[in-house]
Amino acid sequence: MKIAYITDSTIVLPDALAQHPDIHIVPLYVVKGDQPYKDGIEVDAKTVYEWIDAGERVSTSQPAIGDFVTLYEKLKEDYDMGIAIHLSSDLSGTYSASVQGAEIAEFKLLAFDSRAGIYTMGLMFEELIERVERGDALEDVEAYMKKRVEDVRIELTLQNLTQMQKGGRISKSKALIGNMLQLKPVLRFEEGLIVPYQTVRTYKKAQAHLFEVLRAAIESGECQDVSIFHGNVPELAEEWKKQLGDTIPIRVDTLAPLLGAHTGSGSIGISYLKAKS
Repeated sequence: MKIAYITDSTIVLPDALAQHPDIHIVPLYVVKGDQPYKDGIEVDAKTVYEWIDAGERVSTSQPAIGDFVTLYEKLKEDYDMGIAIHLSSDLSGTYSASVQGAEIAEFKLLAFDSRAGIYTMGLMFEELIERVERGDALEDVEAYMKKRVEDVRIELTLQNLTQMQKGGRISKSKALIGNMLQLKPVLRFEEGLIVPYQTVRTYKKAQAHLFEVLRAAIESGECQDVSIFHGNVPELAEEWKKQLGDTIPIRVDTLAPLLGAHTGSGSIGISYLKAKS
Protein backbone atom coordinates (compact mmCIF):
# COMPACT_ATOMS: atom_id res chain seq x y z
CA MET A 1 0.00 0.00 0.00
CA LYS A 2 1.39 3.37 -1.00
CA ILE A 3 0.73 6.08 1.59
CA ALA A 4 0.92 9.87 1.27
CA TYR A 5 1.74 11.96 4.32
CA ILE A 6 0.00 15.32 4.60
CA THR A 7 0.55 18.26 6.93
CA ASP A 8 0.28 22.05 6.92
CA SER A 9 2.67 24.98 6.82
CA THR A 10 2.68 25.58 10.59
CA ILE A 11 4.89 22.52 10.98
CA VAL A 12 8.65 22.57 11.55
CA LEU A 13 9.98 19.37 10.02
CA PRO A 14 12.89 17.50 11.61
CA ASP A 15 15.89 17.29 9.31
CA ALA A 16 15.25 13.58 8.74
CA LEU A 17 11.97 14.40 6.99
CA ALA A 18 13.14 17.34 4.92
CA GLN A 19 13.55 15.34 1.71
CA HIS A 20 10.86 12.69 2.27
CA PRO A 21 9.26 12.14 -1.16
CA ASP A 22 5.77 11.36 0.12
CA ILE A 23 5.21 14.40 2.36
CA HIS A 24 2.80 17.05 1.08
CA ILE A 25 2.44 20.39 2.87
CA VAL A 26 -0.71 22.48 2.47
CA PRO A 27 -0.11 26.21 3.09
CA LEU A 28 -2.23 28.33 5.37
CA TYR A 29 -2.65 31.98 4.47
CA VAL A 30 -1.12 35.16 5.83
CA VAL A 31 -3.40 38.12 5.15
CA LYS A 32 -2.03 41.66 4.85
CA GLY A 33 -4.97 44.01 4.86
CA ASP A 34 -7.38 42.11 2.63
CA GLN A 35 -4.79 40.35 0.49
CA PRO A 36 -4.07 36.66 1.27
CA TYR A 37 -0.68 35.09 0.64
CA LYS A 38 0.19 31.39 0.75
CA ASP A 39 2.49 30.79 3.72
CA GLY A 40 5.94 29.65 2.61
CA ILE A 41 5.08 29.96 -1.06
CA GLU A 42 4.02 33.54 -1.72
CA VAL A 43 5.44 35.04 1.46
CA ASP A 44 8.19 34.11 3.93
CA ALA A 45 8.59 34.71 7.64
CA LYS A 46 11.07 37.57 7.22
CA THR A 47 8.58 39.54 5.12
CA VAL A 48 5.70 38.92 7.54
CA TYR A 49 7.70 40.24 10.50
CA GLU A 50 8.66 43.28 8.42
CA TRP A 51 4.94 43.93 7.82
CA ILE A 52 4.21 43.60 11.55
CA ASP A 53 7.05 45.95 12.52
CA ALA A 54 5.81 48.47 9.94
CA GLY A 55 2.37 48.49 11.57
CA GLU A 56 0.56 46.67 8.76
CA ARG A 57 -2.67 44.87 9.60
CA VAL A 58 -1.65 41.20 9.49
CA SER A 59 -3.98 38.25 10.15
CA THR A 60 -4.16 34.59 9.18
CA SER A 61 -6.56 32.19 7.52
CA GLN A 62 -6.85 28.41 7.25
CA PRO A 63 -6.72 26.61 3.89
CA ALA A 64 -10.03 26.36 2.09
CA ILE A 65 -11.67 22.94 1.88
CA GLY A 66 -11.16 23.26 -1.86
CA ASP A 67 -7.38 23.42 -1.36
CA PHE A 68 -7.52 19.98 0.22
CA VAL A 69 -9.96 18.62 -2.36
CA THR A 70 -7.55 19.63 -5.13
CA LEU A 71 -4.63 17.97 -3.35
CA TYR A 72 -6.50 14.77 -2.54
CA GLU A 73 -7.87 14.43 -6.06
CA LYS A 74 -4.29 14.55 -7.29
CA LEU A 75 -2.97 12.16 -4.63
CA LYS A 76 -5.58 9.57 -5.59
CA GLU A 77 -3.68 9.06 -8.82
CA ASP A 78 -0.54 7.81 -7.05
CA TYR A 79 -1.49 6.77 -3.51
CA ASP A 80 -3.83 4.26 -1.90
CA MET A 81 -4.47 6.46 1.14
CA GLY A 82 -3.15 9.38 3.14
CA ILE A 83 -2.17 10.01 6.75
CA ALA A 84 -2.38 13.62 7.92
CA ILE A 85 -1.34 15.59 10.97
CA HIS A 86 -2.39 19.20 11.47
CA LEU A 87 -2.21 22.25 13.70
CA SER A 88 -4.36 22.07 16.84
CA SER A 89 -8.05 22.15 15.92
CA ASP A 90 -8.62 24.58 18.79
CA LEU A 91 -6.48 27.15 17.00
CA SER A 92 -7.48 26.56 13.39
CA GLY A 93 -10.04 24.81 11.22
CA THR A 94 -7.26 23.27 9.12
CA TYR A 95 -7.75 19.76 10.54
CA SER A 96 -11.50 19.88 9.84
CA ALA A 97 -10.96 21.24 6.31
CA SER A 98 -8.51 18.41 5.60
CA VAL A 99 -10.98 15.74 6.74
CA GLN A 100 -13.84 17.29 4.78
CA GLY A 101 -11.66 17.67 1.70
CA ALA A 102 -10.77 13.98 1.79
CA GLU A 103 -14.43 13.03 2.09
CA ILE A 104 -15.39 15.15 -0.91
CA ALA A 105 -12.50 13.78 -2.97
CA GLU A 106 -13.31 10.23 -1.79
CA PHE A 107 -9.72 9.78 -0.71
CA LYS A 108 -9.06 7.43 2.18
CA LEU A 109 -7.50 9.45 4.99
CA LEU A 110 -6.39 8.83 8.56
CA ALA A 111 -6.07 12.27 10.16
CA PHE A 112 -4.59 13.36 13.49
CA ASP A 113 -5.09 16.55 15.45
CA SER A 114 -1.62 17.31 16.81
CA ARG A 115 -3.08 19.50 19.60
CA ALA A 116 0.04 21.56 18.95
CA GLY A 117 2.11 22.90 16.06
CA ILE A 118 5.65 23.85 15.00
CA TYR A 119 8.46 21.48 16.03
CA THR A 120 6.44 19.27 18.36
CA MET A 121 4.10 18.53 15.46
CA GLY A 122 7.15 17.75 13.33
CA LEU A 123 8.49 15.32 15.91
CA MET A 124 5.13 13.57 16.15
CA PHE A 125 5.00 13.40 12.36
CA GLU A 126 8.43 11.76 12.34
CA GLU A 127 7.39 9.15 14.90
CA LEU A 128 4.16 8.50 13.01
CA ILE A 129 5.97 7.91 9.70
CA GLU A 130 8.59 5.69 11.36
CA ARG A 131 5.89 3.43 12.76
CA VAL A 132 3.97 3.19 9.52
CA GLU A 133 7.07 2.49 7.45
CA ARG A 134 8.26 -0.25 9.78
CA GLY A 135 4.91 -2.00 9.33
CA ASP A 136 2.95 -1.22 12.51
CA ALA A 137 -0.81 -1.73 12.19
CA LEU A 138 -2.60 1.55 11.55
CA GLU A 139 -4.84 1.07 14.57
CA ASP A 140 -1.73 0.74 16.74
CA VAL A 141 -0.24 3.88 15.22
CA GLU A 142 -3.50 5.72 15.86
CA ALA A 143 -3.60 4.65 19.50
CA TYR A 144 0.02 5.67 20.01
CA MET A 145 -0.46 9.10 18.44
CA LYS A 146 -3.57 9.88 20.46
CA LYS A 147 -1.55 9.30 23.62
CA ARG A 148 1.60 11.03 22.39
CA VAL A 149 -0.15 14.39 22.06
CA GLU A 150 -0.16 14.50 25.87
CA ASP A 151 3.63 14.94 25.76
CA VAL A 152 3.62 18.28 23.95
CA ARG A 153 5.72 21.01 25.56
CA ILE A 154 5.52 24.49 24.04
CA GLU A 155 6.13 27.64 26.05
CA LEU A 156 6.83 31.21 24.93
CA THR A 157 6.86 34.83 25.95
CA LEU A 158 6.21 38.06 24.07
CA GLN A 159 8.06 41.34 23.83
CA ASN A 160 4.77 43.25 23.88
CA LEU A 161 1.03 42.64 23.69
CA THR A 162 0.26 44.81 20.68
CA GLN A 163 -0.05 42.07 18.07
CA MET A 164 -2.23 39.90 20.32
CA GLN A 165 -4.54 42.87 20.76
CA LYS A 166 -4.68 43.48 17.00
CA GLY A 167 -5.57 39.83 16.46
CA GLY A 168 -8.41 40.04 18.98
CA ARG A 169 -6.73 37.75 21.51
CA ILE A 170 -6.86 40.37 24.26
CA SER A 171 -8.64 43.69 24.70
CA LYS A 172 -7.08 47.02 23.78
CA SER A 173 -7.17 48.15 27.41
CA LYS A 174 -5.36 45.03 28.65
CA ALA A 175 -2.70 45.45 25.99
CA LEU A 176 -2.22 49.12 26.89
CA ILE A 177 -1.94 48.46 30.63
CA GLY A 178 0.30 45.43 30.14
CA ASN A 179 2.68 47.34 27.87
CA MET A 180 2.79 50.32 30.23
CA LEU A 181 3.61 48.16 33.25
CA GLN A 182 5.98 45.89 31.28
CA LEU A 183 3.88 42.85 32.15
CA LYS A 184 5.02 39.92 30.05
CA PRO A 185 2.85 36.79 29.86
CA VAL A 186 4.45 33.37 29.73
CA LEU A 187 2.23 31.22 27.55
CA ARG A 188 2.04 27.49 26.92
CA PHE A 189 0.02 24.93 25.02
CA GLU A 190 -2.57 23.19 27.18
CA GLU A 191 -5.03 20.75 25.60
CA GLY A 192 -4.59 22.32 22.19
CA LEU A 193 -4.88 25.95 23.29
CA ILE A 194 -2.28 28.63 23.97
CA VAL A 195 -2.97 29.88 27.48
CA PRO A 196 -1.16 32.24 29.90
CA TYR A 197 0.10 30.51 33.03
CA GLN A 198 2.35 33.16 34.51
CA THR A 199 2.89 36.92 34.29
CA VAL A 200 6.37 38.32 34.79
CA ARG A 201 7.58 41.89 35.16
CA THR A 202 9.93 42.80 32.28
CA TYR A 203 10.84 40.95 29.11
CA LYS A 204 14.26 39.94 30.45
CA LYS A 205 12.74 38.19 33.46
CA ALA A 206 10.30 36.33 31.22
CA GLN A 207 13.20 35.25 29.02
CA ALA A 208 15.16 34.08 32.05
CA HIS A 209 12.20 32.06 33.29
CA LEU A 210 11.85 30.21 29.98
CA PHE A 211 15.57 29.61 29.73
CA GLU A 212 15.61 27.97 33.16
CA VAL A 213 12.58 25.85 32.25
CA LEU A 214 14.49 24.53 29.25
CA ARG A 215 17.74 24.04 31.15
CA ALA A 216 15.90 21.99 33.80
CA ALA A 217 14.18 19.88 31.15
CA ILE A 218 17.50 19.09 29.51
CA GLU A 219 19.27 18.27 32.77
CA SER A 220 16.43 16.01 33.98
CA GLY A 221 16.31 14.09 30.70
CA GLU A 222 12.72 15.17 30.02
CA CYS A 223 13.88 16.83 26.83
CA GLN A 224 15.99 15.04 24.20
CA ASP A 225 15.45 17.16 21.08
CA VAL A 226 14.36 20.80 21.20
CA SER A 227 13.59 23.80 19.06
CA ILE A 228 14.21 27.30 20.36
CA PHE A 229 11.87 29.39 18.23
CA HIS A 230 11.77 33.14 17.87
CA GLY A 231 9.90 35.97 16.24
CA ASN A 232 12.65 37.81 14.38
CA VAL A 233 15.22 37.74 17.21
CA PRO A 234 17.68 35.10 15.95
CA GLU A 235 20.63 36.45 17.95
CA LEU A 236 18.83 35.84 21.25
CA ALA A 237 17.84 32.30 20.26
CA GLU A 238 21.39 31.51 19.11
CA GLU A 239 22.76 32.81 22.41
CA TRP A 240 20.43 30.48 24.31
CA LYS A 241 21.61 27.57 22.20
CA LYS A 242 25.25 28.45 22.85
CA GLN A 243 24.70 28.67 26.61
CA LEU A 244 22.89 25.33 26.77
CA GLY A 245 25.72 23.42 25.11
CA ASP A 246 25.51 20.33 22.95
CA THR A 247 24.34 17.54 25.26
CA ILE A 248 21.17 17.16 23.15
CA PRO A 249 20.21 18.31 19.65
CA ILE A 250 19.06 21.94 19.82
CA ARG A 251 17.84 23.79 16.77
CA VAL A 252 16.86 27.41 16.22
CA ASP A 253 13.73 28.14 14.18
CA THR A 254 11.89 31.26 13.16
CA LEU A 255 8.35 31.10 14.52
CA ALA A 256 5.97 30.29 11.68
CA PRO A 257 4.28 33.42 10.30
CA LEU A 258 0.88 31.93 11.05
CA LEU A 259 1.69 32.06 14.77
CA GLY A 260 4.05 35.01 14.62
CA ALA A 261 1.23 37.13 13.21
CA HIS A 262 -0.44 36.81 16.63
CA THR A 263 2.63 37.04 18.86
CA GLY A 264 4.61 39.70 17.01
CA SER A 265 8.33 40.41 16.78
CA GLY A 266 10.46 39.66 19.82
CA SER A 267 8.65 36.53 20.89
CA ILE A 268 10.80 33.59 21.97
CA GLY A 269 9.95 30.11 23.13
CA ILE A 270 10.76 26.44 23.44
CA SER A 271 9.19 23.43 21.75
CA TYR A 272 9.80 19.74 22.39
CA LEU A 273 8.15 16.41 23.04
CA LYS A 274 8.57 14.87 26.46
CA ALA A 275 11.00 11.96 26.24
CA LYS A 276 9.32 8.56 25.96
CA SER A 277 9.60 6.50 29.15
